[in-house]
Amino acid sequence: MLDDEVLAVVLAIVVVASVFAFSQIVLSDRIVDPFAALGLLGTEMRIGDYPSAIVVNESFRLYLFVVNHEGRTMYYVIYAKLGNKSTVINESVPADVPVLAAYEVVLPSGGNLTIPVELSVSEPGTNVRLIFELWFINESTLQPQYHGRWVQLWLNVTAPPSP
Repeated sequence: MLDDEVLAVVLAIVVVASVFAFSQIVLSDRIVDPFAALGLLGTEMRIGDYPSAIVVNESFRLYLFVVNHEGRTMYYVIYAKLGNKSTVINESVPADVPVLAAYEVVLPSGGNLTIPVELSVSEPGTNVRLIFELWFINESTLQPQYHGRWVQLWLNVTAPPSP
């Protein structure tokens, strides 16, 4: 038969293994580093086929790709804005320029969505900065709050040809 010391060691190994296995089951759905992502896709829904020159008031299509890995359902708002080289934007400061368009989406945890975006620019310009910012609805205030995620596309906007 087994002596008491061997039995105690085997029992200790079983207890430790059981606690480890149980913790893996409990923590398997927990997101350690929650994050959201915002991507910009070109006219063919791919990275890299972006327009660089457009004509005033002529619509063009892009696609936004939004990913939610925040561990809960999120209500996102994506603002399209027009800026220029001097427009300040970073992870803590949204661009202080007028909103061109807004797109709203509710995504479950682990969800993603590709959103078609149809835009036009009303004035000509060189190095026009088309900015898309990711915001979320704050559950406490029910107001949009800047998420710190943004993407941009540089455009040259030309006047339409003269008839």
